[in-house]
Amino acid sequence: MGSRKKSGCAKKDKRRRKRERPDHERELTRAYFLDGETGPWAMKLAARESLTRLGAGAVEDDTVVGGAALGDGTSVGDETNVGDAAGGGFGTTGESPAAADGARLAPAKADRGRTGPDYSAPSSIDSLTDPVLHAIATRRSISKVGPETPSDSDLREIIRIISTVADHKALKPWRFLILRGDDRIRLGEALDEADGVTRKDGEVNMKPLRAELLLALVSSPTPHPKVPEWEQHATAAGAGHLLELALWQAGWGVMWRSGHLTNAPAVRRLHRLRDGELLMGWFYIGSVPERYRARLAAGTRPRPDPDQFLDTL
Repeated sequence: MGSRKKSGCAKKDKRRRKRERPDHERELTRAYFLDGETGPWAMKLAARESLTRLGAGAVEDDTVVGGAALGDGTSVGDETNVGDAAGGGFGTTGESPAAADGARLAPAKADRGRTGPDYSAPSSIDSLTDPVLHAIATRRSISKVGPETPSDSDLREIIRIISTVADHKALKPWRFLILRGDDRIRLGEALDEADGVTRKDGEVNMKPLRAELLLALVSSPTPHPKVPEWEQHATAAGAGHLLELALWQAGWGVMWRSGHLTNAPAVRRLHRLRDGELLMGWFYIGSVPERYRARLAAGTRPRPDPDQFLDTL
């Protein structure tokens, strides 16, 4: 009992000394941890780079060529133009769908994750040179995607990455359902049932067949005293937009579709939704067809004046 008491006192003394440190010592410690050259973060990156190069084997070329295209939250049937985009080779069987067009150079897979933002010296916003900002600035919907799709292993990796979405209390109130093959036909049948449509024998609803891969986004809020339901729905929507941007950067086309039948009873039953859950639409995912690739170098659509979205209290 005495040793436990001493241990507890030592911890309290350590916390007290930490609180009482002069401000300049705190700043020095903070600068050390954020130092992009010699701090712990830099050392971790250096170690990761060393392991990456050892495992790269026969990888000799440091660059690959890729393109990109993504979607936005619009209703069924909406179509927007495609602008130029940056790519990066998100895996599938073969090269990135837009790689043949050579949109721009991006780091090879073996070299990914080597560098991060310099938090000690934030830079100015430049959407032309920063790949993340460029992907955001050039994102477009692809209403008719090609037959190639990411593999399930690639989807698991991208879901792991987008779990960094802003999430109050880390509730993770979202999930995705994969629809391939006949699952898309079943979705068409559920939509027909919800809409009161009767078809001839052998006739199917073709809308869900516009892509070989669909991802259904489900918002699954958890009761919490400090996180209202609307905020958790917002987190789920944020996960959807991160999914779009990641696929865009990797060279895939996406269309986020929804509509007035999205949460109809027949559609909810198909997706096995629980009470309180909300189906937020489907991501139609595939390669970027040639007719869209031709527009990649044509420039971007006009952007609104940011002042209309900015104000003060």
